[in-house]
Amino acid sequence: MKKDRRNILILFLIIMVMILTSYFLFVSGTTSKIKASLNKMESNFNEEPNVSDYPIITMVINSSGEKLVNEDVAITIKANSNYKIDKIYYSYDKEKWYNDAYETMYGKEANFKLLFTDTMNKMVYIKVENEKGYQSYVYETRINIDKNIPDIKVRGNGKEITISLTDNVGLSSIQYSLDGINWDEEEISGKKVTLRKENFEYKFKITVDLSGNISDIKEVR
Repeated sequence: MKKDRRNILILFLIIMVMILTSYFLFVSGTTSKIKASLNKMESNFNEEPNVSDYPIITMVINSSGEKLVNEDVAITIKANSNYKIDKIYYSYDKEKWYNDAYETMYGKEANFKLLFTDTMNKMVYIKVENEKGYQSYVYETRINIDKNIPDIKVRGNGKEITISLTDNVGLSSIQYSLDGINWDEEEISGKKVTLRKENFEYKFKITVDLSGNISDIKEVR
């Protein structure tokens, strides 16, 4: 009887050892699979995107041709991407970027227009971003707008006068008229010009700057 009990106990112990061994082997295998999956996910997160994932700026048209103008400047940007393009950014220094007014879904082929209206002489840096967060290379173009009219001051009388002219960018000419309709032109240059005239019969004077802005008419009797 004791022998039978001992045999049963030994058999029970053998079965328990087999069960525990199978369990640990299973858990170990499952753990390895979980670790492998996590490693794969981490690898996917760290994987560098393909070149084709990035959006591409295909065309930029600067309405001013990067020249000095006295009017608003529109920049048209066309871009393509394998994913939807949803943002456009622009910057004046490549550090602070602006995009608030342009956040929307444009599709895989985007056509943006940026309008600049203030007096400035700056490089503008432009890039686009798709829905995956990938950004294009930075495109740069110059905006040179001058809307400030030149200033003209006249002192003296018709026999001897002093004309003082100033402009923030540069002067190109001064014009004189007897009747305010027909004008004679004299070329000048520089940001500050002083002219002295004797026995000057012209009644009206204006000056023009390099961007085409015209001063107020100065009348001297």
